[in-house]
Amino acid sequence: MDALAGLAFGIVVVDVIRSLGVQEPREIAKNTIVAGVFSSLLMGLIYVLVMVVGAQSRGTFPIADNGGEVLAQVAEYYFGSIGAVLLAVTVTIACLKTAVGLIISCSEAFEKLFPRGPSYPLWTILFCTFSFAIANFGLDTIIAYSMPVLMFLYPLAIVLILLTLCGSFFHNGRDVLRWTIGFTAAAALFDFLGALPEGVRAIFHMNGIVSWVEHWLPLASIGFGWVCPAIAGLLIGLAVSHLKQARNTVDGLPADKR
Repeated sequence: MDALAGLAFGIVVVDVIRSLGVQEPREIAKNTIVAGVFSSLLMGLIYVLVMVVGAQSRGTFPIADNGGEVLAQVAEYYFGSIGAVLLAVTVTIACLKTAVGLIISCSEAFEKLFPRGPSYPLWTILFCTFSFAIANFGLDTIIAYSMPVLMFLYPLAIVLILLTLCGSFFHNGRDVLRWTIGFTAAAALFDFLGALPEGVRAIFHMNGIVSWVEHWLPLASIGFGWVCPAIAGLLIGLAVSHLKQARNTVDGLPADKR
């Protein structure tokens, strides 16, 4: 989820850096990397501490339906009735900055995608209204139906980030990007189906397909079935790109030197 949010927040971070007077592309990239490393270290520390709290809570509380219940139980255990207030304030502040960032980035993106459509303020109102409506379904329902979407999107996000970072090694060739992303998307589709609620899979008779994929596709049973297809797509893309370069080189030579 942080990888997906990073793709959306990236433009916000870049705009803020530019507003501070930094205009040189190299300096913008440098400042973006510094901000990213700094925030990643802090987020990593927070996640480690949350994992420690969750693991230690098993000695006192039974398994909860979701992480929100675990945090509520731990907060009440250590701080009593005031713990609920502290947790509510903490979660509100933590989620508010994420919500603001997502609404800003999504509204800006949709305004550019649909220049003749709604204005930026209207997109903002629409996203806020939609988010408030979805929030009323409860955390368990939101997790159940958002998990398949995340399982489909996060492999694409990770592969896209890695390809972008390593683009200089294959000259940012489109063939490499297309084949790798294509194979990753195909495998991620099965992760999407596998993460659907049991009832939905039964209605559409997808349990057989999911079981077959988990049996034959390496790492699919633990949610990493996209890794091998992504590597295969990368290799095919590199081969196609190399063949095209070789053919173009030959076509550019005189007939007597081919």
